[in-house]
Parts: sequence; C-alpha cells; structure tokens
Amino acid sequence: MQFSALFCLIGRDNGQRFASISGLIFFTLLLAMVVFGTASVQYLVGLLLSPILTLTSLRRLRDSGKSPRLTALVVAPFILVMLTLIHIDSVMLLLTFMLFAALAIGYIAILPATSATQYQQGYSGPIKVSANTRASNARVRVEPTLSNHKSEADLTTFTEPTVEENDNEFADPQTSRPSNRSNVRFTQMQNWLMSNQKVAFSAVASLTLVMLLLSIWSLIPTDAVNATEQDIAEVSNIANTPIIEREITTLPDGFSLVLEDDVLIVRWLGETGLPTELWSLATAKGDRSCSALKFNNGTEYRTVVVDLLADTGTEARFSPLDTKAIIVDMARRGSVNLCGYNFSLKGSQAAIGKVAAFSTYL
Repeated sequence: MQFSALFCLIGRDNGQRFASISGLIFFTLLLAMVVFGTASVQYLVGLLLSPILTLTSLRRLRDSGKSPRLTALVVAPFILVMLTLIHIDSVMLLLTFMLFAALAIGYIAILPATSATQYQQGYSGPIKVSANTRASNARVRVEPTLSNHKSEADLTTFTEPTVEENDNEFADPQTSRPSNRSNVRFTQMQNWLMSNQKVAFSAVASLTLVMLLLSIWSLIPTDAVNATEQDIAEVSNIANTPIIEREITTLPDGFSLVLEDDVLIVRWLGETGLPTELWSLATAKGDRSCSALKFNNGTEYRTVVVDLLADTGTEARFSPLDTKAIIVDMARRGSVNLCGYNFSLKGSQAAIGKVAAFSTYL
C-alpha cells in the first residue's frame, strides 16, 4: 500500500479497506496514550491521524454514494475518544465512545458500492497501488563461449519481462487474488445486516443506551452519591417521625400555654433577632433571667431550654415532671415572671379550663 493513497481526495475505498484504516487509526491513538501519556503528544497524534480518517471516510462514502456529511459519524467519536483519554478519567465513558466509533465504522463499511468498481488493495483512484515487483528494469543474461573472442553472434540476450502495472489488476499473481473467503464473509455479513436492519438497530440502540447510562453514572462523584443517599435517608427519617400534635390555650395577658404530649411550653411573641438558643439547662449558658419561671408567691420552676424562633416567638420548655404543677399555678396565682417579662394571670383559670387537654391537670 502506497502512503500517498491514504491522502487521496478523489478516489474510492471499499468497506474492508476503510474498516482496516479506521481501526488502525483508533488503535494508534490508544497506543500513543499508553506509550507517551502526555496531552501535548496526544493532541499531536490526533491532529496527524484525523485527516487520514476523514479522507478514508470521504472515499468510502463516495464509493457507496452517500452524503459526505456522514463523515461526522466517524470523526466525532474519534475526537471524543481523544478528549476522554486526555481529560476524563472514566474507562466506562471511553468504552462508550469506542462503541460509538465501532458502530459508525461498521455502518459505513457495510454500505454497498454504487457501481462494480475494481480495486487495488481495496482502493480505486488516480494513484497506482501495486504489489512489490521483482524488478523495475529488464535484466540481460550473457551466455559464455569457449572462445576468447566475443562477437555479437556469441552474445545471446534474454530479456525477462518487466512487471506491468495496471490500474485495475495486480501484477503479482499472489497479491492479485484477494482472499475470496474474506470477501465472501464480508458480503454475507453485509447482506444480512442490510436485510435485518430493524433487528440490528434495536440491538445497537439498546446496548448504546445502557453504556451511555453507565458512563453518566460513572462520572457522578462518590461524594455526591453519598450526599444524595444521606439526604434521602434524612427525608425518610423525617417522613417516619410521628407528628406530635400541639394543644394551645391563649391566656388573657397575651402569652400561651402549649402541650406537646406531657411537655409544657410557655410561648409569647415580641422578641426580634435571628433564631437562637437563649438559655439551656444542659449547659447553664445564656440569659439567666430565662433560667426559671417565677410565680408571685415565690414558687419557681426551672426551664429546660428557651429558644427564640424565626417567627419572633419565644418558647420556654419545662420538664414533664413539672407540667401538672405549673398548670395548676398558672390557674391559681396572680402573676408570673420569665425572661424579664411579668405576665398577669387574671382570668387564666377560665382560659385553661376551656381546653380539655389542660383542664385534666386541674
């Protein structure tokens, strides 16, 4: 095969030659990555190979009578494979693009030729592609004589015929007969694929879709997957957490009593600022004026935690052990002090008695 035939723009390639050249180009690209491994060399190899791939695609499409735009089916996967090798560390994505390339090459290779063209090594065009010749010029053989004198009559010249090149046939008998078995197999495969296009297309589409999904999945960072799984677990926990209903009664002085099961909460509005913890019994840190609920008779109950919420509400939680005693004092005492606020309890007994959840404690 002459090297110049690889850059022929107006010739034709049959399917076998096109598939062989394209396969060697992709193999060379992969080999360059293994041997050199640097981006600059990989780009250089890609720039050198892409014209050869483009031209053999154009010659094959001309031979099959198809639009030269289909060259993109082969060139695009080649570029994607090169970029994946250089920039993306994903074997699955590389295999997917290699599959795209193999399918595109196979599709273009099996396209039937538009005319009965005679090829030399799979090529037909203005550039002569010939086998190795035994000689380029005629050779002269001189027969020896017994006499020391030589004359023209004594010289017998035998001229061996030169190997003539023909545009459509090989001179060497061994190379002029292509492998009949190979041609038969290729033709049989070509005929089967052309007659079973729907089956082939369905199989190829399914395999391509599966590999594409696996490639996308392989590109998702492990941290993102773990975070997604954690978010799903949290949402599941929230969904499985039982909803605690609140029982609320509002007292005349503007503050409320809230029951969450047996936990009593004193709630009032009016504070401003970002949501924060005002006091915690566990750490004994925060606003000490919120550390205890003080009635006018001197009775005190320690708060467990006091929080300022986003809705400007302040909630003070107490131990379930103090719930009954606090509700009774709320109904019977005159006033109560918490976090610097002094709340009047006038009319509190009637408000508490209207809500069954609270009246049971009286």
